[in-house]
Amino acid sequence: MRNMPLIMLEQDFYEEFKGWYYDSLTAEVVISLRSGENGILRGIHILDPMRLVNLSKKHVECLYFTKIWYEAADKTQGMQYQRVISMCYAKDIHSGRMWETKWCELERKEFLKDV
Repeated sequence: MRNMPLIMLEQDFYEEFKGWYYDSLTAEVVISLRSGENGILRGIHILDPMRLVNLSKKHVECLYFTKIWYEAADKTQGMQYQRVISMCYAKDIHSGRMWETKWCELERKEFLKDV
């Protein structure tokens, strides 16, 4: 497999964003949203912290400036998600960015060899 398939995350929830927290019962992060037209609460559940790199730049900024909420016993788990968002913000990693590394060029050469 050349590329790992990524599960799409919901996009364009910036206006509905209320906060995010680590849920120790399900061992995942929940991004809380409230719909503007009818006021219904809902959440986006994220089990793997690395899925946060699929968010748009606006959403990464939103999560970076709104720190994650967690209970004291869950600090280690909650901070994993916060660290991923901090790295995404610092390195400008988000769903709309194509970034280059030395590995990208090597992968292109290897891919062209097979063709």
